[in-house]
Amino acid sequence: MMKMRNHVIWGLLTTVVAALRVAGQETAHFEARQVRPVALTPDGTRLLVLHGADAKLSVFDVAGEAAGRPVLTAELQTGLEPVSVMARTDDEVWVVNEASDSVSVISLKRMTTVATLVCGDEPGDVVLAGGRAWVSCGRSNEVWVYDAESRVVVGRVALPGLYPRALAVKADGSGVYVASLLSGNGTTVLPAAQAGLPPLPTNGSLPAAPATARIVRADDARVTWTVADDDVMEIGVAGTPAVVRRHAGVGTHLFAMAVQPGSGRLWVANTEALNEKRFEPELRGHFADHRLTVLEPGAGVVAVHDLNAGIGYSGVLPDEAARAVALAEPHALVFEGDGAHVWVAAFGSDRVARVRAADGVVVGRVDLRAAGEGSRAMRGPRGMVGHPERPLLYVVNKVSDSVSVVDMGSGAVVHEQRSGTHHPWSAVVREGRGFLFDARLSGNGTVSCGTCHLDADTDGLAWDLGDPGGVMLTVPGANLSVHDATPRARVMHPMKGPMVTQTLRGMQNGAPFHWRGDRPTLQSFNPTFRELLGGSELAGADMDALAAYLLTLRHHPNPNRKPDRTLPASFNGGNPVRGRDLYNLHTNHCAVCHTLPAGTDNNIDLPQEVGSVQPLKNPPLRTTYQRVHFNPRAGAVSRSGYGLGHDGTGFVLPTVHPYVLDELTTPADFADVAAFVMCFDSGTAPAACRQVTVTAASAAGAAGELSLLEGQARVANTSDLAVHGSIGGVLLRYFYDRAVQRYRPDAAGMATLSRAELLGLLSGGDDVLTFMGTLPGQGLRAGGDRDADGVPDRSEMVPEVLVREASGGGVEVSWSREAAGWVPQWAAGPGVEWAPLRLPVTVEAQMNRVVVDPPAGRGFVRLRRTW
Repeated sequence: MMKMRNHVIWGLLTTVVAALRVAGQETAHFEARQVRPVALTPDGTRLLVLHGADAKLSVFDVAGEAAGRPVLTAELQTGLEPVSVMARTDDEVWVVNEASDSVSVISLKRMTTVATLVCGDEPGDVVLAGGRAWVSCGRSNEVWVYDAESRVVVGRVALPGLYPRALAVKADGSGVYVASLLSGNGTTVLPAAQAGLPPLPTNGSLPAAPATARIVRADDARVTWTVADDDVMEIGVAGTPAVVRRHAGVGTHLFAMAVQPGSGRLWVANTEALNEKRFEPELRGHFADHRLTVLEPGAGVVAVHDLNAGIGYSGVLPDEAARAVALAEPHALVFEGDGAHVWVAAFGSDRVARVRAADGVVVGRVDLRAAGEGSRAMRGPRGMVGHPERPLLYVVNKVSDSVSVVDMGSGAVVHEQRSGTHHPWSAVVREGRGFLFDARLSGNGTVSCGTCHLDADTDGLAWDLGDPGGVMLTVPGANLSVHDATPRARVMHPMKGPMVTQTLRGMQNGAPFHWRGDRPTLQSFNPTFRELLGGSELAGADMDALAAYLLTLRHHPNPNRKPDRTLPASFNGGNPVRGRDLYNLHTNHCAVCHTLPAGTDNNIDLPQEVGSVQPLKNPPLRTTYQRVHFNPRAGAVSRSGYGLGHDGTGFVLPTVHPYVLDELTTPADFADVAAFVMCFDSGTAPAACRQVTVTAASAAGAAGELSLLEGQARVANTSDLAVHGSIGGVLLRYFYDRAVQRYRPDAAGMATLSRAELLGLLSGGDDVLTFMGTLPGQGLRAGGDRDADGVPDRSEMVPEVLVREASGGGVEVSWSREAAGWVPQWAAGPGVEWAPLRLPVTVEAQMNRVVVDPPAGRGFVRLRRTW
């Protein structure tokens, strides 16, 4: 037996670098909306998987014997929160980064980003059609179009639908389909004055319910505006890109699309919200249907298939038989080659299902979760792709950050492995995540908290979750709007009326929670699992884990602010800078209740001051810019059925609610304050999500962007700055140390560099560097210590490799199981190119082991880092 060990000489980390680590702090993130997190290279030999939590593209070898047990060969840096991946060639891969508002163009051969393409706010998906790359940009409601070869923007298509996300290409290549995530379901809200009286409480001890707004169908005779329903839009590929057709009635939330081979029909995975149904007891266990909608090109909807058609919702909960088969939240579709069957990934159920295309009947289900596992082990299947030659389905699981291999013939999981070798979150946060999205916690397995809080955000709707049989509730508040801090009891009726779904992001320092402030802690939401989902309340430790996860979520940067986080000089005809001053002016009282920085004092104030008939918490203003698509003026066409107020009725900024204390008088006053509110700081600096890739030729032109990133990184609690790239074929990383304002390399003992010195390393050819902003405290992981063990990446010890003759023939190669991120490679002789071993690796108690049958009885083996 031989022992081989490559020794790397390294010194102890300096106390400066060690101090830069954020010890004991949970990793903040955005819970991005994955759309297409998996793809194959055109030659079918490599599986591309997005590891969103770690901002990595994981590359697996799936050729030959590796097809059933993919071999991880590389982990390549992307932008923040990668959500979709597409291989343009066998070497060039495009990755859409939701938080970075960019597309990373990555070379698999060079193992680095070679270009960063800027796009609209919160991009989601990318497809190729007509020699162009098409990228959906959700928050800016656009599709950006690039020449696929030159990567130059050749068009931007404004869309009528809300939050375009998933894309698909027509069968004949003449068009690109775009699905809206938040197009709504044809409902809207009537203000209390038009809604009529609420019904009497069923609890005889309750007083009459307050007059509240009412959710109605958009075709209700009392609705004088039109609510748009642009679910699927078709963009023509030829000539100037433009929307040529729209389709309505597809669903409420559209997650994925696939074109059926042969027929060319478009299949859309979606949920249909049942928010027109009133009161929590009526919605218990069933407030959404999970469907596949079929569209005929040029004709529209021709079929709607309920994935849970066999479940009866009128029985007693829990319904274990329903839980065992339910399919909740379909997030991915893959057709078999002949188009006769389509596979569906049910994100909330941890199942994939085979559906007969002829009639939409589910003919098979595969459970991705092992027997006995609970929500802490939730998978959350989010993307799928089929092997080009074998009956294997690769399923990417968002919640567990793993890849499951499903044998489509036997309907069994034959293998599962992690998407990447390192995860930046703590175990408590990773496990707590599943409690939000696991539909198995509901009474019949069809709904979860995530059914409405899509990816921990909002669904763009309002719900009336009042309870006529409930009880009165008393919570503390104060009349701070009139400068009276005396604690007062706020009495709340259980028939509270419609309330817009709030985001679960950015809840740090936000207690008490909910529109009425009637939940003192996040743990106070535990009864929801019983009262709304129809399941059982969580154990205390499980609820604590869920709360820990929720507190790691952050808002995206507000795109209306300047890149340096300052206010623009003008916005929508107003002056945000003057608006800020008016907002803060004591006599206007805006900042009295909507206190900076979040826009709330978390107080339950006098309801009459805001025209309310019931107590309400002063809500934060950080996401106001996202919710301005409601226009209930007579004859208007409204993109959304719901507005800015707690019940969805407010729509005019800056005074969404009636208010009597402000002293705004002129149209300019109102326009300026409205502009400020639209540019309200979200709590996340824009620089924390920006990227720029430079070469020797482009470095001078990037000077302004680099100065911005460095300047923001020098401001405490704003952003970090990391660099990754390739110089002379060597992969390098650097971290910008704000204390010395220089770049620290990813190897101990090497000198820090100024920006000029770092850029001076670019000598032309394939040399390239990407400068990447990150959230505070996360730059060191991206810039030189990925596993956060205190040892710079290039100073890590290479694990000991043991080589010996295997008992059954061949050569056994083994190395420590604790050595994460190392892959064995084989070369037949000196000077021969190294290649990954495509043989199954056996994971034992202490060791990883693989048996090799060397060609000609000899060869060379080594371990190489995957990142």
